[in-house]
Amino acid sequence: MVYRGKPSKSCQQCRKRNIKCDKKEAGCSQCARACLTCSGYQKPTDIVILNETSTTAEKVLRKRSSDRPVSAGPLSTNLLPTVLQRAKHLYISQYVQDTPATGIYSYMQVFYPSKSDDYPLLETMINALFMATFSWLQGYPPALYYARNSYGSALSLTRKAIQSRKEALLDRTLFSVLLMSIFERLADVEQRGSCIRNGHLKGAIELMALRGDGQFTDDGGAKMFLHLTELVVLDCLANEVDIPLQFLALRQQALEAGADTSSPRWRFLEIMVRYAQLEYTARSSISAEDIIHKAKVLDEDLDRLSSYLPSFLSRRQIPEPPSIPSTKPDIYPDYNTQRCWNNIRVLRVQLMKIIREQCARVLGHSANDTWAMAELHESNRRVHSLATDICLSIPGTGANSRLPYEVSNIQSATLLFHLYVAKELLPNPAQLRLSIHERLQFVKEKQAPSQHKTLKHLLHDGYQKPRNTWEMWLSIGREDFSI
Repeated sequence: MVYRGKPSKSCQQCRKRNIKCDKKEAGCSQCARACLTCSGYQKPTDIVILNETSTTAEKVLRKRSSDRPVSAGPLSTNLLPTVLQRAKHLYISQYVQDTPATGIYSYMQVFYPSKSDDYPLLETMINALFMATFSWLQGYPPALYYARNSYGSALSLTRKAIQSRKEALLDRTLFSVLLMSIFERLADVEQRGSCIRNGHLKGAIELMALRGDGQFTDDGGAKMFLHLTELVVLDCLANEVDIPLQFLALRQQALEAGADTSSPRWRFLEIMVRYAQLEYTARSSISAEDIIHKAKVLDEDLDRLSSYLPSFLSRRQIPEPPSIPSTKPDIYPDYNTQRCWNNIRVLRVQLMKIIREQCARVLGHSANDTWAMAELHESNRRVHSLATDICLSIPGTGANSRLPYEVSNIQSATLLFHLYVAKELLPNPAQLRLSIHERLQFVKEKQAPSQHKTLKHLLHDGYQKPRNTWEMWLSIGREDFSI
């Protein structure tokens, strides 16, 4: 804060020119003679204390960053370079550098850092996603404002790109559209906390249909198709709609083109597509037996798929312990293995929920309820077992509470979603709930303060829950829901 004394009564133009102002009401004569627009006069009651904190901070940051290179792009003239650089480093470190070969952004390594400055669309969209993620992780709203400006520029560049067939077929154009779908979900959740249809997925499907069969056997193209598959399935599940026919046709095109269907990621996402179709069918089907049969087939497929995952050291004993150990978790070789196991468990839990709902439909309306009671009992047992395994994958608080590997901020959000699923399905005994509460506290230690509000809601049972599990994933999940 700086005391500036009483403000001058002269107009701004006269003060700037250092000449005497006659202060006429309609505008001073000096400005009229110089053909200048008179800016008017300050009031004596105007503020005499000037807050120069932001100006001083900007000068210091500008001086520190004067020797650092600044990326060209729409944000570079409006944004302090240090903020954009921090956002880039944060995003790349969380999503790209240590991403496994099957991860959601593994194909980003092909595009970033850019080998050329001739890709304004991709550079602009990457900057927008950097800043939106930075806003979410650091609780910094101005970053989201700049991200939206950059996103608007990217929309204009996209319209220009798709007018040229050659440009529309490029990998970087499709990649930019996929990033737009990520940005749309992230920015809208941050602003409204609600789930909406993802408008860019249809465009990505149409671009892929234009690109021909070669993309499905190309490494980068195949990974982008799997990413699109995940985005489409989660969007449909969260909004309770069926898988679009255009996407099913694209998937059939990939199969006929010889896409590699042997990877666990492809096989898991194939099950996810069938599960999404089953969820939609279950809301209108009159045959509970048929729905239960299909759910059990998918559960068996997931069980077989889990045999391809790396093993882990389980602390569970036979018979099962009456409660979950408070601090000692199961031991996984790395975080990615832990995430993959839990993703399968979450999907199997959802299948058990479908079976339970269908059993409840037929009980009392069938000549023989014995089979429905047996299915209901078994599905309840399986749900409890799967939810317990999820809890045991995460340590509680305390001196012995640790994992043999580091968990990043982004990854802790995925752990939070896994715990949310377990918390909603386990029974109510106080000891079980206390164990989940301790594990949520462990996750809290890994998250930024800006994310504690979401965690606080999950720690209490009385908050308003979203419509379904997958809407919660879109709200708090920040990794790929795949293996």
